[in-house]
Amino acid sequence: MKPPQHRSALPPLALDPNSRRPLNAQLAESLREAIRAGRIAPGRPMPPTREAALQLGIGRNTVVDAYSDLVAEGLLEARGRLGTFAAPQVARTSTTEARSPRAVLRLAGQRVATNAPAQDWRLGQSGSQLLPLQVWRAACREAGRHLPPPDYGDPKGLPSLRVAIAAWLRRHRGTDHDAQQIVVTQGTGAALELLARVLVRAGDLCAVESPGYPRAAAAFEAAGGTVLHVPVDSQGMQVGSAFAGPAPTVLHLTAAHQYPSGVRLSGARRAELAALVIRRGSLVIENEYDHEFIYEGQNHAALAGSLPAHTVLVSTFAKAISPALRIGFIAAPHAVAATLAQAIERDRLHASWPVQTSLQWLLAAGELQRHLRRVRRHHASQRGRLVQALKQRCPEVRFRGQEGGLHIALTMGEPTLDRRLARRLRELGIAFQTMREFGGDSDEVLLGYGHMSAHEIEHAAELLAKALSLLQGRKRGVGR
Repeated sequence: MKPPQHRSALPPLALDPNSRRPLNAQLAESLREAIRAGRIAPGRPMPPTREAALQLGIGRNTVVDAYSDLVAEGLLEARGRLGTFAAPQVARTSTTEARSPRAVLRLAGQRVATNAPAQDWRLGQSGSQLLPLQVWRAACREAGRHLPPPDYGDPKGLPSLRVAIAAWLRRHRGTDHDAQQIVVTQGTGAALELLARVLVRAGDLCAVESPGYPRAAAAFEAAGGTVLHVPVDSQGMQVGSAFAGPAPTVLHLTAAHQYPSGVRLSGARRAELAALVIRRGSLVIENEYDHEFIYEGQNHAALAGSLPAHTVLVSTFAKAISPALRIGFIAAPHAVAATLAQAIERDRLHASWPVQTSLQWLLAAGELQRHLRRVRRHHASQRGRLVQALKQRCPEVRFRGQEGGLHIALTMGEPTLDRRLARRLRELGIAFQTMREFGGDSDEVLLGYGHMSAHEIEHAAELLAKALSLLQGRKRGVGR
């Protein structure tokens, strides 16, 4: 007589130990098919990895790896001590249907789960809830008081907005641009693509930080440029490496708060960069994506203030208000600004007129400045809360980049441990990015907190502590 089957026992699975395909990949594929075909019911508990390994006659780590892959795809859910379960809702696949080639959705190299994440740590999110609703309504009413232009409007952007942006840069970033040098764009990424189209010719050498903002490198490559990836260390981009050979035509960097490592370009590197670009005729694209949020040390003036003829400054108010506005701006030498305007007019790349009008009102009324003071205090407080929570709950984790910006980088201090920590976090259903996804050579986890409430920050520290507990349990050979 057969022994009673465990309520979470696996259905029959075809595994071939003589196949050249790894067993963990075979198991993941077999489980994937069983879940989608309904042979593993939605919400059903999966056997603990040790039991599954005994049932299948394979190593426990093979089961752990297969489960981890399916958790990342959203087909399984890891619920801590409760165990691992089939996802409650999974698209069913009929066995009579023709199979499409297997394709796993990816975003910047990371598998994207189809279910809602337990928490979202991805970069680029802001605290838009901090803007008082009545202020935003007043800004929108201003746009409603005027009819839109009969055409696409000024390709450089609303003249009154450009005047306000130039004044804001003079007051806060120490530059001396006039309104004719300001070009309003459809966000920072669109600004970089527009600059690449105008400034880069086939074969031009384009230097970027590594790790760095992937959209910059992609824009230069799309324009036909040859991309030079320049390493980043604790002082920012290794400027000398960018000029070790032929001088780059353009050089993109995030000097105020390096993206994504969080370091700042040091004073010595700034002086070195200034001397090199003047002597060798390169053009710097200075990306100031979140310079408003510096909590420790000196917030250097923009490079565009001391190198106006050799610098194009790209910036945005997205971090202060919301990235959903899809609006940014370029401050450039007159000749570059004029050429950008021609490209915008030719390709109809004008920024949204109602959004420009609303932003102009926020600047002119002083509401943006008041809001910036408010969000700076808020984010500084949240940053302090996060750092304190990590120190208390996760003392084995080191972090960097906390001096500014809206994210920090987490590391265990050893590449293998960083990779395992990332896997454990994915098992918990957290959406995040690693340094590797930005061209780095490590799996340091990036934790974006700009959109989080105080409760969510505490929860982020709890989730990290849970992931560390899972990691340490596996290292000792203990666990489900």
